[in-house]
Amino acid sequence: MRTRTTVVTAVTAALVAVLAACGSAPNQTPGAAAKPAAADIAGQIDETAVVDAAPVGQNLPSTPMLDKIRQKGELTFAGSRNTIGFSQLDPATGKLSGFDAGIAQLLAKYLLGKPNAKLQSGGSDTREALLGNHTIDVAIQTYTITPDRAKLVNFAGPYYMAASGIVVKSTDTTIKQASDLAGKNVATESGAAKDALLKAVPTAKPILFDTAAQCVAAVEQGRAEAMTLNNASLYGVIATKSDVKLLDSTFGTNPFGIGMPKDDPKFKDVVNEFLRTIESDGTWTKLWQSTVGKLIKTPAPQPPQIGSVPGS
Repeated sequence: MRTRTTVVTAVTAALVAVLAACGSAPNQTPGAAAKPAAADIAGQIDETAVVDAAPVGQNLPSTPMLDKIRQKGELTFAGSRNTIGFSQLDPATGKLSGFDAGIAQLLAKYLLGKPNAKLQSGGSDTREALLGNHTIDVAIQTYTITPDRAKLVNFAGPYYMAASGIVVKSTDTTIKQASDLAGKNVATESGAAKDALLKAVPTAKPILFDTAAQCVAAVEQGRAEAMTLNNASLYGVIATKSDVKLLDSTFGTNPFGIGMPKDDPKFKDVVNEFLRTIESDGTWTKLWQSTVGKLIKTPAPQPPQIGSVPGS
C-alpha cells in the first residue's frame, strides 16, 4: 500500500490518539536503552516477509471445514478491497495488502502450509448469508463480534479491539466527543456501528449508508453533522480527505473476530489456536507493524484475549 507522505504527516497526530484507546505498548524499563521509534520499526518490516516466516499448524484435527479447505487447496474469505491499512486491493498488481488481508493469508498458511487465500467481496449485510451457505470459508473484514451475530455464525477471536471513532467537517468546533452527538444527524452503517452509536448516545439520529465513503460524503455535503464507524474503517477516510477530521475522542469497543459457519464448532477451535500461535510468537505484532503501523506510525497495540467478549 502506498500513502503520500504529506497526507500521512498531516493525520498522524489524530491517529495516534485514536490508537491509544485500542491498546498500549509495553512499558519501557527506566534507564533502559531507547528503543527504535515505531515508524523506524514499521519501516523495517515487510508484510510479505511476515507471511513467509509465519507458522504452519501441526497435527491439526480433521473437521468438515478444514477438510473442505484442504480439498480446494485455498481459503476463501470475505474481505474488503478498499479499507486502507486493513485490506486494500492494488488494481495494478492485483495484490491485496493490510492487516485483515494478512490475517487471512496467515490463516491460509497455518491450515494449508501456503498462504493461498482468495478474496470474495461481501458487504456488511451479506457476510452471515455467505457463511451460512458456505460460499466463503471465513469472514475477515473488520467484523465486529456481537451476541446477535454469534447466533448466526461462529467467531474466533477477538484478534483486534477497535473503538468507535467520530469524523466531522474540518471547520466544525462544536462536536468534540460522543456526547456532543445528542440530537445530531450522524451518518453510520447498520449493525454494530449503529448499535454502538445509540448505546453511547441514545438521542443521536443515525442516517444509514452502505459504505464509509457514502458516510463521509454525507458529512461533506451537510446531510449529516458527523459520521461514526469503528476507527479501523476511518484511517483511510481521513488519509485521503482534507475537508473532514477524525476526533481524538472515541467511544465503546469493537472487537474484531474471524467469522465462520455455525455448523463446525471444531473448526472454531482450530482458528482460535491459530490466533494464539501468531500472538505468542510475535507474528501478530510484526503484521501490525508492516501494515497499519506504517500508516499511523505508532507502536502495535496488545492483542486482546481470545474469548474475552460476548459472542466469541
